[in-house]
Amino acid sequence: MIKSKWLGIPVILATGFVAVWVTNTPAQEPTAAMICRGELHTYRTEGGKVITTPFKWAKEVAGKENPGAGECSWFDRAPVPTEIKEGRDNALRGNVGPYDNLPAGTFGKFCVTRATMTVRSVVRSTGHQTAPFHLPPFTAEGCPN
Repeated sequence: MIKSKWLGIPVILATGFVAVWVTNTPAQEPTAAMICRGELHTYRTEGGKVITTPFKWAKEVAGKENPGAGECSWFDRAPVPTEIKEGRDNALRGNVGPYDNLPAGTFGKFCVTRATMTVRSVVRSTGHQTAPFHLPPFTAEGCPN
């Protein structure tokens, strides 16, 4: 028969490993709604591991005015200077799902981390003739904070 004090050692070790694992798990950044209007082209490099979709920043927030062709904008605010990059560095990063190569005149809605411009999810629209694309007016709904 195993003594109960010998069972205490593995339990203590397991508890310590779980505590370290939980504290080292990175927190998810909150996402914000970004509305984009095609035509946008998605590029894959490094064997498809790096996915970018370059765009231009719209002059107004999407909550006030629709983005122009090839433009994206936050739903709720203008970009801050650190978010604005040059050329193809001004891009969404990550898989944009059904919006790869967003056709001209269509709108896509993405949940994006503001700091890294990483796409966390794609919000599909339903119930109209242009689904999964979106139709104005836009909302920020569907992106977890």
